[in-house]
Amino acid sequence: MKYLFFIVLPMLLWSCSTTKSTTTSSDLYSNDQQWPVTINDGWLTARTISFGPFKTTPKTNGLLGSTFIKSPKDPFYFRIEGNNARISIESMSANGVAFSSQVLPKYFNTLAPNVPVRYYRITNTGADNPYKWEMIIKAAHYLELNNNKAVGILRERTQAANNSTSAYRITAHNHFGKVNSYENICYEFYSEKNNKLLAAVIPGEKPKVWMDKNVDSFTKDLLAAGIAGLLL
Repeated sequence: MKYLFFIVLPMLLWSCSTTKSTTTSSDLYSNDQQWPVTINDGWLTARTISFGPFKTTPKTNGLLGSTFIKSPKDPFYFRIEGNNARISIESMSANGVAFSSQVLPKYFNTLAPNVPVRYYRITNTGADNPYKWEMIIKAAHYLELNNNKAVGILRERTQAANNSTSAYRITAHNHFGKVNSYENICYEFYSEKNNKLLAAVIPGEKPKVWMDKNVDSFTKDLLAAGIAGLLL
């Protein structure tokens, strides 16, 4: 998904930016937990991205099945492969009103009907460990980015996020860029079970990815699928 999707406010908001940079600190952001990221985008080949042990396939327009979103915008799907995993990811856009019938986390209670939202379906149909998850991410205002507010959820499709301990809360911040800006937006994935930061990604033309080296293989595959959705 193109990171520009999340820049939804008029460009005049940049006039409020300052040259002061903020910083972020976490045990996650260490050299040994940062994955190499390579964008493969040749003249005759479709764009793919490699990160850590994973690689995306090119995007294909459309969806693999029906969805509760009546008129999804910019729908496409692709796969990630690596770490002995093969996972399909469907991506689409909608406004907040499309999620009015869904059980959402408390931080989505103020989701305005016209707020842009990106929705992902993540499916691993492998015989050993099949699962179906979803990722929901709303567009963030720069004031939310200043404070690393929660903007999304990664959860099983059948779960109610408010009652789930195996879901992952997604926050977004601009701490690698300027205050009051949309520069270098970083998305962080926290376990709802223990509030631990497990992974982070900065999409864009110079993407960066971090993954907790102690996560198990299942969690690594799942978080990588969410990260891939934000990267592509």
